[in-house]
Amino acid sequence: MPLLFMLFGYLIIYIIGAPVINFASSAVQLILLNDAPSFDTKTNDLFSTTDQAAKEKAVNEAGKIASSEMVYPVSGDQFGQVVIEKVGINEPLFYGDSEEILSLGSGQYIGSMIPGDLGTTLIGGHNRPSFGQIYYLEQGDQIVINTHYGDYTYQVTEKKVSTKSDPVINERLGDKSKRSLILYTCYPLDAIGWADDRVFVFADYVSGPIIDESI
Repeated sequence: MPLLFMLFGYLIIYIIGAPVINFASSAVQLILLNDAPSFDTKTNDLFSTTDQAAKEKAVNEAGKIASSEMVYPVSGDQFGQVVIEKVGINEPLFYGDSEEILSLGSGQYIGSMIPGDLGTTLIGGHNRPSFGQIYYLEQGDQIVINTHYGDYTYQVTEKKVSTKSDPVINERLGDKSKRSLILYTCYPLDAIGWADDRVFVFADYVSGPIIDESI
């Protein structure tokens, strides 16, 4: 009888402990991944479903898009593409920067302005397989952000490695005096799992339709 009670006790411990053990095992695997994890995420593709003629029609003679006619992306939408020919980057651009989204491509921080709006656009991506190449950008290099409503060109002004909580980023996000872009990725480029440092690339707006909030 004591043996039966002991076996019964072990069974109870296993039933209670198994979910915790499985969760811990999954968490360790996630942290140790070399590449971005893959999730089953459903997204709305605004970019591929909008043709060039529709994009051009939305822009008036002054090179502006009426805010009232804009189809704004929502979290999870693919609304563009990040293209940097110099370093071989061609990444789909999604609205939002959750782990699920970053497993699919680059993602824009929702608290930043979309290209064309006055302010700073903040876009991040996993250092593997390709977004880490932003580390090799230099002052004067061009970055192209193609969206479902217009195509934008930016010119690199600065690159730096800093902590992920660098206060300069929040300062730039609060700056509504000009249109600008920040790209970022984890550093070092061969980091496995989570890293505290980031590569930040700062760029100024060169061309692309302006979103006019007054119309």
